[in-house]
Amino acid sequence: MARFPFQSDFPLGPRLAEETLVSWICREFRRGISTGRLLPGSRIPPSRVFAEQHGMARGTILEAFDQLISEGYLTTRRGSGTTVSPELPDPARERSPVSAEKSRETSRPGLSHRAKRLRHLPVSPFPLDFSDARPKAFRANQPSVAHFPIDEWSRLSSRRLRRASAEMLIGGDVLGYPPLRDALAAHLGSTRGIHCTADRIMIVSGTQQALDLVVRIVLDPGDKAWIEDPGYPGAGTVMESWGVKVIPVDVDARGLRVEKGLRAAGDARLAYVTPAHQFPLGVVMAPERRQQLLQWARESGAWIFEDDYDSEFRFSGRPIAALQSLTPDDNVIFSGSFSKMLFPSLRMGFVVLPDRLVEPMRQLRSLVDRHGPTLNQAVLCDFIAEGHFSRHLRRMRQIYAQHHEALLESAAANLADLLDVVPTETGLQTIGWLANGQQDRDIARLAAAAGIDVTPLSNYAFKWRKRNGLQLGFGSIAPKELRLATAKLARVLKKNL
Repeated sequence: MARFPFQSDFPLGPRLAEETLVSWICREFRRGISTGRLLPGSRIPPSRVFAEQHGMARGTILEAFDQLISEGYLTTRRGSGTTVSPELPDPARERSPVSAEKSRETSRPGLSHRAKRLRHLPVSPFPLDFSDARPKAFRANQPSVAHFPIDEWSRLSSRRLRRASAEMLIGGDVLGYPPLRDALAAHLGSTRGIHCTADRIMIVSGTQQALDLVVRIVLDPGDKAWIEDPGYPGAGTVMESWGVKVIPVDVDARGLRVEKGLRAAGDARLAYVTPAHQFPLGVVMAPERRQQLLQWARESGAWIFEDDYDSEFRFSGRPIAALQSLTPDDNVIFSGSFSKMLFPSLRMGFVVLPDRLVEPMRQLRSLVDRHGPTLNQAVLCDFIAEGHFSRHLRRMRQIYAQHHEALLESAAANLADLLDVVPTETGLQTIGWLANGQQDRDIARLAAAAGIDVTPLSNYAFKWRKRNGLQLGFGSIAPKELRLATAKLARVLKKNL
């Protein structure tokens, strides 16, 4: 049984007029136990402490506790104090009469319009239960945490805790830890061509939070926004939750088809794009498409939200500059996340803001959660400044390249005429196109039964229905396991013919 901390307080509800003090205390403890406020094994306040808190005689408290012990609700043992009994009376239910006040009909509070929209949106794109987060073929969007230098991170964390100042423990900057923003500005300038200074960077929990905040300050309910199709469902969900009309725009081998967006909704106020490594198809937005998109935003006064999804893991091909680096017009919002670069539970990312959005974002963030956790930001700052971050990225590019090569080799040997696995130059996953008219969701169900986790491409489609395909993650799975899983997937595909 799990150990429970000492319960220093136990508030009592209203006392009924006819109740004695002992009856009142017993009833409240029975209620707390039956409703789960006090779990089996929970330690309750000592009688002396409880008496002082409630202004009663200690003898009254001891009498009530003795009554509860005799009924089987509490148990006591020398050296362990008084605890809730691990085996409660059956049934352990409240014994007080139901008051007439409780039996009256009451009006139920309602939900906001936003909550109602959320209720009718598609299933959340994010798992609500992370209990099964172990690496599994071919689970997508999952980095290899087995290669993370946890010893180095632990050393930096311990050092930061030992040296933490009172100012760091008291609070932090709404934009984030200033030295970390300085380090990020230098890193983004050298690796992504980003034009920014530290005072334009905000540290957030990830791209999802960045987009949620941005949508609130640049869009109103009823405004239109472009989103890639197929594309990242988390972006569409957060915009729709705020009443924004999402306009799906086709993606082909050259990226977002800007002319399609212009025809569908030239008056849109924002475009959400993943130009360096499109999610989920993995294509790179062509130069002419980038210029078209920037020209539309410049002429219409629209915003571009650039999600730099996993572009740091380009293991072959030439480096690709960020879309933000191509424009001096101050209308591109650039965001990235450390969840894939380091480890997902870090829950830290960043957003590079145009000048005119910095102050509105500061004000909104201060209202939402004040600021991010400063100590973790300081550790990440040290991790970057001392060179561990760049070394880790270089190492992971090599590892992901090896995983990618193992997948391609195994696919050539096992999946010919069944699944056309597309080579990629970046990231943690790729696409396999199904042959023989097989349906991606059917294959995903069959693969899951065989212990394989593939994602149907149709899960990322808004209106796009051109081909059936599977998203295949290779980042967190070693080459040997990838080869075994590819052979298993081949058997699933053959069986479904």
